[in-house]
Amino acid sequence: MTGVVAVILAVTAGVVTFRETLGDTTGYTVSELFGAGDTGRVPCRLNNLGDVAGRAGDFPSGETRATIWNRGSLRPTNLGKLGGGEYSSASGINDAGEVTGAANIAKSIVPFVWTPTGGLQRIPLLPGDNCGQAFGINKYGHVAGYSSGPNGRRAFLWVRSAGVRNLGVLPGGNYSTASDINDFDGVAGTSGSAADDRAVLWTKTGDVRDLGTLPGDTSSVAGAINNNGDVVGYSKGPRGMRAFLWTQATGMQDLGVLAGGSSSRALGINDKGAVVGSSTSSSGDRAFIWTKQAGMRDLNSATPLASGVVFVEAHAINNAGQILVMGSPMHGSHGSGHAALQCAPAPPSSFLLTPASQ
Repeated sequence: MTGVVAVILAVTAGVVTFRETLGDTTGYTVSELFGAGDTGRVPCRLNNLGDVAGRAGDFPSGETRATIWNRGSLRPTNLGKLGGGEYSSASGINDAGEVTGAANIAKSIVPFVWTPTGGLQRIPLLPGDNCGQAFGINKYGHVAGYSSGPNGRRAFLWVRSAGVRNLGVLPGGNYSTASDINDFDGVAGTSGSAADDRAVLWTKTGDVRDLGTLPGDTSSVAGAINNNGDVVGYSKGPRGMRAFLWTQATGMQDLGVLAGGSSSRALGINDKGAVVGSSTSSSGDRAFIWTKQAGMRDLNSATPLASGVVFVEAHAINNAGQILVMGSPMHGSHGSGHAALQCAPAPPSSFLLTPASQ
């Protein structure tokens, strides 16, 4: 059984139990986020308590709103909109339940921060800019994203007590964007350079570090950072995309692809160094988890159709080991016990995988 990553044991009311066979036996429950499969409903980030942030359609207006799926019930809570706008979307959430993202005002998209006591508030843009978005928020409420205007796009760091700061670009580049921030104000993102796009790390002191590419590649993109300063993303070149993990000690490491696949992207990392993302495989796109001990593993079971869902992309993993995944539910026939071949897959939905010990 050592070659089997996970086997589905039961499916009951949207909860699936997995049992890994990689040494110690560990159970997981997989819970569907209510309403997450409807049009415009996209969970995005996960905090360490199991709260999820993203966007969902508002009823009855049908407008898209920044949304939290609270831990436990995983039912959506609408965070509202800015005055003069009708759209908002959340991209980051910290353990205090503070959320960041983007919302529109008239004809412009601007970054926001939402707090339980202050509601939805705009984050200032860099001088002269007219739009932007925020993607990450740390435990202190510091926010990273980008600000854009006539002079192009620039990554920013916003601290309530100090205002917004331009993080700059690599030499020869003309744009940058920040994707995530850790609790030490280390910011991961992407910058143009004299060569091509590069994954970068901005330090608290204001330095910008080019993380390079995998051997033979021409560009790279960083998507997430943990509190150890480890960065994940993907590197691009003639062979396609490859998920990477960059650390101060080892530099950029190729995380590989699933069996039969040709490309992969790393989208999330926790403080224990577990990485999640998506990889192509002989069976199509599949969500993966990568660890130093076991390498890259498919998050699906050996017989995924039996569960009624195939996990295609893992967005985030928290320090408790919970994983936010996007899946494609499959309809089964009534009474025959076999999949109804004439039925198309339902729209993608999102699920939270939680270790059963919690």
